[in-house]
Amino acid sequence: MRKCSNKLRLLSGAIALFASLFAATQVSAESVVVDTTRVYPIGEVVVTGSNNPTGRNLLPYTVSTISSSQLEATGHTQLLSAISVQVPSLFISERNIFGFGVSSGGSGGIKIRGVGGSPTNAVLMMVDGQPQYAGIYSHHVADFYETEYVDHVEVLRGPASVLYGSNAMGGVINVITKNADKDGVHTTLTSQYGSYNTWQSSLTNTVRYGKFSSLVSLGYDRTDGLVDNFDFKQGSLYAKLGYDFSDAWKLRADYSLMNFIGNDPIYATLSDPTSTDIYHQNITRGEASLTLNNYYANTNGSLRVYYSYGNHYIDDPTHFHSVDDRFGILAYQNFRPWTGAAATVGFDFDTYTGKVPISGGTAHTEGSMTTISRKSTTEYSPYVTLSQELLDGVLILNAGLRMANSDHFGTQWIPQGGFALHPAEGWLVKASVAKGYRNPSFREMYLYRPANPDLDPERMMNYEITLGKTFSRYFGIDVTGYYSKGSNLIQTVDMKNVNTGSFINKGIEVTANSRPTDNLTLQATYSYLYTSLDNLTAAPKNQYFLGVSWQALPKFRVDAELRGVGGLYVADTVDNQNYALLNVKLTYNVIRALELFASLDNITDTDYVINRGYEMPGFNCMGGFKLHF
Repeated sequence: MRKCSNKLRLLSGAIALFASLFAATQVSAESVVVDTTRVYPIGEVVVTGSNNPTGRNLLPYTVSTISSSQLEATGHTQLLSAISVQVPSLFISERNIFGFGVSSGGSGGIKIRGVGGSPTNAVLMMVDGQPQYAGIYSHHVADFYETEYVDHVEVLRGPASVLYGSNAMGGVINVITKNADKDGVHTTLTSQYGSYNTWQSSLTNTVRYGKFSSLVSLGYDRTDGLVDNFDFKQGSLYAKLGYDFSDAWKLRADYSLMNFIGNDPIYATLSDPTSTDIYHQNITRGEASLTLNNYYANTNGSLRVYYSYGNHYIDDPTHFHSVDDRFGILAYQNFRPWTGAAATVGFDFDTYTGKVPISGGTAHTEGSMTTISRKSTTEYSPYVTLSQELLDGVLILNAGLRMANSDHFGTQWIPQGGFALHPAEGWLVKASVAKGYRNPSFREMYLYRPANPDLDPERMMNYEITLGKTFSRYFGIDVTGYYSKGSNLIQTVDMKNVNTGSFINKGIEVTANSRPTDNLTLQATYSYLYTSLDNLTAAPKNQYFLGVSWQALPKFRVDAELRGVGGLYVADTVDNQNYALLNVKLTYNVIRALELFASLDNITDTDYVINRGYEMPGFNCMGGFKLHF
């Protein structure tokens, strides 16, 4: 294995988000975290949907918020690697020093509380409230989320279908991007190099003049990978423009374009150890949105139009090529109908298409098991939420209802209800019950031999309760217990996809934060999962995270973390994985405009596997700089 010791050298369209259940109803697309410390004491996190800040403890949902400083402290540039395990019950599969890939041998699968699917299509990935998924498989592409232009990440643990519709059955990861907050022109260049001939660089520019603002970020990453011919490279562009007509009306537009090319020599050897085949992947995705926001004293809202598209070439035994696109409109308006009440009325519309024109080197023929002509689905869903404060804010009641309509799956009613109670100073009790659902993907209905066009949506009911206590600025803790029951799951029986599966997942989640001194912050999370399903991959029975951020000297900072996993099922031929990873990042501010850093990962050189056949890297490290000008 190559170690750091001998490697280290130095549009088309638009979107809105999903409603901002302001005043205690939701985490929404243009949220802003007010506190800028690396670790947030419980009760101090503020999330907002538009201009109305809402304390996390007022929400009926279980929400974790990860700031940009927390992301940066991990040393990871890929967003999903940075947040995995850091949030209780959130686990993301990996297979390389970086580069999740797709298709055969791919990773980047997300599970929250053991729910996610393979590929992930029961946890919804969003950027500023815009749904992220490729049309054929209805899943995100994990490599397309980087940390450089991210302000913070909101992880809603548990069903969020009332707020976000299909694919939010298990939860939501909402990536909130940065804004150009400072007047003038500001640029940041970050570059690092290290183990396995890995190089990761990004250039981010912000501009603010009067009513105009912009953010443009370019990224390029590459690695040789853990073994020969396991290389991976990707390039990305993200741009966001804004114009404030007035304090009440603001226009935003964004565009992103991403491409990765990866090679995989490992997957073919899983069935044939003598194979020398190398699978190739070339994936391109683009997204655009246009958003008009309004802000008034007693009402605020948003209208967003978005478009996304993808082109995916997979050169493995299937020679898979797919294309897809998605057009949508998201609109909501918040109101204060009477004293202590907050209501949101919203409407979501989207239509998405996909086709597999070429597979196995053969042009599409109707009825083929490995190609499909262009298919489409149209969905539209009005929804409403309402919260009411009682007893001078001691008790907050919340309820919501979505009427989900689809030209394929008919109409479903999706309810949610909950409360947040503050019985005494520093104490919090909150509980919720929510329904989640997931519509079948084009793959499940039309592609490959098990395809079944008559499938129905999957369903899940979730019940949870949280008890939290903030003892002082020095320590806070909350404990959540949940019970989830899924039904109508799509499984393959006698070579046909059918709605026959079910599960019960239940568990405990703990989050604790402390700031004993001004230059020291501590964070700890733990989660336990019981599932009725046998051999559930990417869903450890136990996982924990311990994080420390220490400003040791005025110019020197140490960020350390311990990530532990127990009872992780990988495959019948692999022992259940139990491992702990110790990672450290050292940062030195040379001058105001320049900082140097080094990231040391898996310092104990632990052997572990997450995907069958793909050994994860032992001790590895990166070194680099960040320049502001």
